[in-house]
Amino acid sequence: MAQQPNVEISPWDMPAPVLEPPPARRQKTRRPGVILTPDDKPKDPRFGTPGPDTGYALRIISLAGVAEDNPRLRQVLAALMGARASYFGRAPVRGDLDVALELVGLGEKRSEELDARRERWLEVLAHERPPGRTAVAEAGDELYRPFER
Repeated sequence: MAQQPNVEISPWDMPAPVLEPPPARRQKTRRPGVILTPDDKPKDPRFGTPGPDTGYALRIISLAGVAEDNPRLRQVLAALMGARASYFGRAPVRGDLDVALELVGLGEKRSEELDARRERWLEVLAHERPPGRTAVAEAGDELYRPFER
């Protein structure tokens, strides 16, 4: 409806313009450790490679069908796999599980010494923070050697 010429309307009575929202902005956070672009990744070899954590190692263990299905053993295996993978700067893989199984005495090379070591690692697991710390410390250089079949 048109406005009558003798009636004045104040600016407050005028319809407000509908503003379009601005386009979404890219996230520009400056928190340390947040990688937004490939250029943000540190170039120093000490930083490793971002990848799945030991939760992914647990997935590999469950898909592999380890002979002994013990939740505490899975924690020890995941800790060994995570330590090995981080040493090489990558996420855990099936080869890490093979090395971890050898270290706990469930691989091809079985011995009473390895069985005793596995039992000791499983006994101290409940008192460790993070779980598997003793296993990683006692595995030593064996954990980081190349895997041979």
